[in-house]
Amino acid sequence: MLFPSKGHKRAMSYLLYGLEQGEGFVMITGAVGTGKTLLIQKLFEELAHRNIAMAGIASANLDGEDILPAVASAFQLPYEGRGKEALLQDVKRHLISLRERHSHALLVVDEAQTLTSAALEMLRILSNLEVGGRALLQVFLIGQAELQRTIVDNRMEQLRQRIIASHKLEPMGADECREYILHRLRAVGWDNDPELAPEVFARVHQAGRGIPRKVNLIMDRLLLHGYLEELHHLDQAAIKVVLDEIREEMADVPQTLEAPMAAPRREAPQPERQAELVELDLRQRNNIMLQLIHENIQLRKSMSAMPVPAAGADEPPTAGKARQWRFRRKGK
Repeated sequence: MLFPSKGHKRAMSYLLYGLEQGEGFVMITGAVGTGKTLLIQKLFEELAHRNIAMAGIASANLDGEDILPAVASAFQLPYEGRGKEALLQDVKRHLISLRERHSHALLVVDEAQTLTSAALEMLRILSNLEVGGRALLQVFLIGQAELQRTIVDNRMEQLRQRIIASHKLEPMGADECREYILHRLRAVGWDNDPELAPEVFARVHQAGRGIPRKVNLIMDRLLLHGYLEELHHLDQAAIKVVLDEIREEMADVPQTLEAPMAAPRREAPQPERQAELVELDLRQRNNIMLQLIHENIQLRKSMSAMPVPAAGADEPPTAGKARQWRFRRKGK
């Protein structure tokens, strides 16, 4: 359900432009939650009908010794027990065979900011492999802003010269954020119930800083609040309750998803990782609450179908157990 924002359309254009070149690197960066991974999923859908051999890596702190086995695995090649030089030749032979059957091979590396400079250098070496003057492999690097800093700080000039297109995904502006929210609501059949007051959009954009994932989390909580309170109109008061709850739950979490440019080195998790953990916790809470709502609705239906006891009769055991169950769930 990719919203065609201005930034995502531009990023997709850069990816498709780079793909037509069939060589070098294309780099897409952006803060946590700006939709980089979803953009790549959409790209894979767009290219499914084209004669391109595509493979993907979700990197996790890969070093120079790890990247070749990861590439081999992505292209479904055996890699265990193979030395570096032997594995490099295996990958090259496989890329040559792909060239004979496909227009070219594409490797997409997600979370590329976790790659070491040695791993990036090995990817550059792979991108230099040629047959008949044509590159055998093209690489798309998708990651956070640290990826650019890794390349610059390590003076990787040869890699920089191989980057044929680069784009940074920026947070949405206020107007685009409003259209994004409406797009998602309409995609699931929203018919203006609950009605959203104009100030809600501005507050959600401000609190979420225009980052799609944060906007999603806030809107999930807002709609859940509206459901629990049986509201058909969500206004300034409703969004204030939700934002206050989120701040109270996560009082010690940094308000930004972007790491400071010169953050001191420390053992504590980086702001991006903290934000990811917070968002995961919020999603888990929302899922639990929704499950409880669903179970409560089912319980009400089953109880409404029960025969009404005579006046003065004892309380039905089932109803008593139901209340005990709900009490235990709340305690949990």
